[in-house]
Amino acid sequence: MKIALLGFGKAGRQIFNDLVLNNTVTSILVFDPLPVDTTGLSDEQLLKAKFHRETFRFEQQVDLVVIATPDNLHREYLVQCFRLGIPSFVEKPFVSSEAEFQHIRELLSSNPNYKSTCNLVLRTSPLFSALREEFSKGAFGAHVFVEGKYLYGRWSKISEGWRGYKDYSITLGGLIHLVDIACYISGNFDHGVSIKSQRLTSKEPEKVIDFAQLSMSSEKTGFFSLTTNFSANVEHRRDFSIYGDLSWVEVKGNKVDCHPNQQGKLVGLSPAPQAKGALISEFIKCLSGGNYKENLLPNLEEIFRVLQICLGKSTDTINQNKV
Repeated sequence: MKIALLGFGKAGRQIFNDLVLNNTVTSILVFDPLPVDTTGLSDEQLLKAKFHRETFRFEQQVDLVVIATPDNLHREYLVQCFRLGIPSFVEKPFVSSEAEFQHIRELLSSNPNYKSTCNLVLRTSPLFSALREEFSKGAFGAHVFVEGKYLYGRWSKISEGWRGYKDYSITLGGLIHLVDIACYISGNFDHGVSIKSQRLTSKEPEKVIDFAQLSMSSEKTGFFSLTTNFSANVEHRRDFSIYGDLSWVEVKGNKVDCHPNQQGKLVGLSPAPQAKGALISEFIKCLSGGNYKENLLPNLEEIFRVLQICLGKSTDTINQNKV
């Protein structure tokens, strides 16, 4: 399989490392307008890859395009892939605004056979996979409250560089991971939604919104409160807790605490994804006709619902807000 990788920043480089190890991948064409530092790459990696400074020409014959550019370029490249029928694997998020969401949902819905997915990689976490199984069994009870925190802790990443533009969404750019994992674990993507964003910091620049709270409610699965703080004075981490009338679990960074009846099932499992490119291996298996874990790959309907929630739009059938 011949793959075009667009973007060789932190995310692109991590995905590249997993692509090199994939025996199905025969060559990787890397495109990045900035100089690429190949220091530390092995001879095997360099043999499989070719690096280009120019823009990728979409008429080039490739089997898959991996989009790992800055968020505001995702929609543009995804549209070109769709129009040429080239499967695409998109670093989160698919889009960076509500207008882009409307366009992409309408476009991709016109051809349900088009192959694309989004790198919502927390689904590959051993702990979150186990929580999904326990939730489906009703192990936490009938009344559940879920609380999640996405603590970014790297102010310069949002105040400088490509994230520093005025309309950058910290919900789409960060909290989306917890929105997806909350829906994935509960098996429910239908929620009433409300969202509030504000500044908590006095740091410069003043235009940057650093905090958002998103509430999701469903008669089927309970109430979820998810927040993100991009100016938190902590290391980059994710906290995620489930409190039920039968059981509970608290995940704080890499530390896991839980009700005694969950000790043997959850303690020792990692909340971290297996690797940044773990989902792309499953997607490649899907494209090449191999056996893959279908529930791991976000399908387009799940992606659209998660994006809709991140934009503050309800997805439940009772309180459906048209977008």
